[in-house]
Amino acid sequence: MKKLLLLLSSIALFAGEYITLDNGKVILLKPDGTWQEVQVVKKGAETIAIKPDGTWEKVESKKIEAANKLETAIDKKYKDIPLVKTLIGRWRGDGMEYNFTPDRAFLKIKSGHTYKSYKGKWIVEKVDEKNRTLKINIAEGARLGFLTFGGDLRTIKVVDNDTIEDITDRLDGKIYKLHRVR
Repeated sequence: MKKLLLLLSSIALFAGEYITLDNGKVILLKPDGTWQEVQVVKKGAETIAIKPDGTWEKVESKKIEAANKLETAIDKKYKDIPLVKTLIGRWRGDGMEYNFTPDRAFLKIKSGHTYKSYKGKWIVEKVDEKNRTLKINIAEGARLGFLTFGGDLRTIKVVDNDTIEDITDRLDGKIYKLHRVR
């Protein structure tokens, strides 16, 4: 209950705010807790935010805040753990493919007859060394406190140095087994 109240108060606090993400895109945080990307243009001395539906509003330039940098203290702490370092490299299997470098990641997932892909910075959210699982966020656009914009949050179980399992969709009965590509 406390977490819900904290979430709602955080959303209300930032509602109506324009945030510039690390990738240069600008978003509007709405009062209902959702967000939408907007196009910001300069017209003379005025700054205008154009919404996807074509409506627009004047915005003071100083009211467009920059989101936090993606590299967090948590991320720095986890990147040196041997279990996390095991992920570095290419992995393939079961309609899924990962490619991790120390600072970038690529994820490709088969979805029906098409593929979804995510590419960009990856962040370690949580490490459970006892169960050998990692929660990672791939291609996150930006972070505002505990809110993240874009990307895909995945749970990975490290079986051994040459095998990992993506257990994100295990409740739907899907566990993807991937092997290291040499």
